[in-house]
Amino acid sequence: MDLLGELVRDFLLVVHEPPYSGVFIAIISVTISTISNLAMKRFADMRRLRRYQLEIKQYQELQRKAQETQNEKLLRKVRRRKAYIDRIQKEMMTSRCKPYMIFFIPFIAIFTLLRGFYTNADGTPSVVAVIPFNVHKLIPLTAFGAGIPTAAGFGMFFWSFYFLMGLGLSSVLQRAMGTQLM
Repeated sequence: MDLLGELVRDFLLVVHEPPYSGVFIAIISVTISTISNLAMKRFADMRRLRRYQLEIKQYQELQRKAQETQNEKLLRKVRRRKAYIDRIQKEMMTSRCKPYMIFFIPFIAIFTLLRGFYTNADGTPSVVAVIPFNVHKLIPLTAFGAGIPTAAGFGMFFWSFYFLMGLGLSSVLQRAMGTQLM
């Protein structure tokens, strides 16, 4: 009798059905988001990115003011700075994308494995979490691929629940870890 194999099998059976499937997916989502944010802190110069963000914000305010007042001197100043602002925006985008590119393939592999795990034998997605209100009645298109109505509320499929968790928790983690740029 393989004790480790039994434990893994029991664990997989428990996390395959709600409510533990939702908890498991939330933990996976938080873990992936945390790894992503740690990579951002490690591989990107956050001080420089914040300084660039401040310069871009000041430029946008100057641009708005120049357009409102139609001040020729301000408009010339805005035009002169445009190339520099475009360059630092490109540098910011590149700097923020590098850490994500390192982990993109592993994250896609994890997502694909979990999507397969939360798919029924007939190829239909299984419900991983139930929201205790009827979303499909408020927003009719939500039932189209995101989940199905159940007796307890709206049953969400893996991909929709994963992205809901990712969107909801990633900004909180970014703010807590200091990797969020406005």
